Amino acid sequence: MTVSPLLRVGLLASILGVQGCAGLVVAGAATTAVMVSDNRSIGAQIDDQNIEIKAANALAKNEGLMKASRISAISNNGHVLLVGQTSNEEYRQQAETTVRSVAGVTKVYNEIRVAGLISLSQRSSDSWLTTKTKSLLLDDPKVNPLKIKVVTENSEVFLIGLVTQDEAAQAVEITRNINGVKRVVKVFQYLETPAQAAEAESATVVAGEEETTQQ
Repeated sequence: MTVSPLLRVGLLASILGVQGCAGLVVAGAATTAVMVSDNRSIGAQIDDQNIEIKAANALAKNEGLMKASRISAISNNGHVLLVGQTSNEEYRQQAETTVRSVAGVTKVYNEIRVAGLISLSQRSSDSWLTTKTKSLLLDDPKVNPLKIKVVTENSEVFLIGLVTQDEAAQAVEITRNINGVKRVVKVFQYLETPAQAAEAESATVVAGEEETTQQ
């Protein structure tokens, strides 16, 4: 995607969720560009935001789960990706069951790891990987980064969005070559045909290999 330097700053700030007085006008225009360029309808984007809020609130009601876990829910077109860590498999399944019950959720990809909670330094590293990934996607003419959400958890990078097969392949190729990325997990819905647009794929890419899993 080719953009002017000024718009690039605004777009990257908007994509990353960065707010600031100096960049208010540019970021505001960029936010509009993000919403218009997204392959989801405006209504679907609003629905996804509501799903994420409802999922977070529903998970928060399970005190035992939340004390032993660090979980995030990311929604795209009603498909929800769960990432984070929890202390045991029972809690992992409880989180999935809870989110499946949220109104508007049509599919859940449970990528929660049964492991100790990651450190603050790891979270900082994850934030850097997310920024690096989004920046490289923004610079690539074959990819529209406004269509792809990037989430990093413990050096695993998750790519979410409603895209073409070619965009998905290019985004994975860019991400897998970033220093520090251990694994790339794609959770895409595809646009080539009406049938494919209704389907989603969750795949893990490690060291040049790809394994597809359906949930």
